[in-house]
Amino acid sequence: MNKIRMLILALFLSIAAAASAREFHDYDFDQEKMLCVEDGIYIISTFETQDKIAAYSYLGHKIWERPFFAKITSWQVINNYMIVFSKDRNGYKTYLTCLNRFTGDMLWQRP
Repeated sequence: MNKIRMLILALFLSIAAAASAREFHDYDFDQEKMLCVEDGIYIISTFETQDKIAAYSYLGHKIWERPFFAKITSWQVINNYMIVFSKDRNGYKTYLTCLNRFTGDMLWQRP
């Protein structure tokens, strides 16, 4: 009888462990979400309702941060500009945005 109880308990614990492992979801870190250039580091953070771009110095000081409510799909740093292509989270619109790479200020945005 004890062996049956132990077997049932072990089965229950293995099912519970498998269920909790399936519920955990971590975001994949893509190298494309971090860009190191001569004067700093740019990072894209993805969350459920918005994405953010943040600029850091090589000493780890945050220089600026800009939220995007659209999903960032690609981006490039060219000279003094950061060009960001993003897609509405509902999937209906796309945006091309130009930021000042030193301040994070939006220079223009086109749907």
